Amino acid sequence: MGFLLSSINCLISFFRIASSCRLAMNGVLALSAYHIASVTHCQHARRKEYQYQMLAIQDLGRCLSNLGPENADGALVASMALLWLCEDMSSRGQIAAGISAILQTCQGLGHQSEFCRMIAQAWRQTAHLHTTPKPEYGDTNGLQHIIAEMRKFEEILKEHEPDDDTWRQLRLLIALAEDLIKVEPSTPADKQFERFRLLRYYKLWLPLNDLLTDKDLSSILMVNAYLHAVALHTPPQTSQAYMIDLGVNLPSLLNETLRQIRPVEPYVRLLDELKVILSPM
Repeated sequence: MGFLLSSINCLISFFRIASSCRLAMNGVLALSAYHIASVTHCQHARRKEYQYQMLAIQDLGRCLSNLGPENADGALVASMALLWLCEDMSSRGQIAAGISAILQTCQGLGHQSEFCRMIAQAWRQTAHLHTTPKPEYGDTNGLQHIIAEMRKFEEILKEHEPDDDTWRQLRLLIALAEDLIKVEPSTPADKQFERFRLLRYYKLWLPLNDLLTDKDLSSILMVNAYLHAVALHTPPQTSQAYMIDLGVNLPSLLNETLRQIRPVEPYVRLLDELKVILSPM
């Protein structure tokens, strides 16, 4: 619960800063356009994503040359948005280094806004994860079990909701999971990164139309639970650190998702089976 409340508070601060800072707003608009383009495949949204992304990069460059307490939060918001939009390891590493530099500058200036403290705490936790041994969740056998469960759920969705976009998203996730099983230590880095990019695309997917119509979201939450389970069971040579956003406690997020699913027919049995598969974790 503490993790969830912290995430909510961070989001509230994130959007509050964006509403009063053009630099931050350009980053948020780029992220929003990316989201819409990913869900709708709208080319106009894709062009807007690029436009706002370029504006955010230009404004961020000017901001960093004169960084101070008055614009530090806006620089952090824009940087976090740009970090999410990165689609190559080099750019992601550069922006992550930039965020670290902003946080160090804030510390030197004595700037201690609520948002800055939350990001700094998450950044320290991430650094700790990268420098201490951690269990490898990757498990090909577990991934195969999850794929089998997803196929059962696919048949249920196909029967009860054949025109629902959730079914199509599940089919794509099954195909990705089957592809992830084939990843080996010798797989080129660019191929491994492509898997990460696809997992990030699924993680961003939200059922916008269903949310607007007050539809029961249990089936969608099931797909999200399968997604988190797939990420945790991905072969360990695919970097967990880059697969999921910095600072995110994926097992906690998965458990929270499972708690939010209403145990309704016709897939209450599949929910129980998924919990059994995940119980050793």
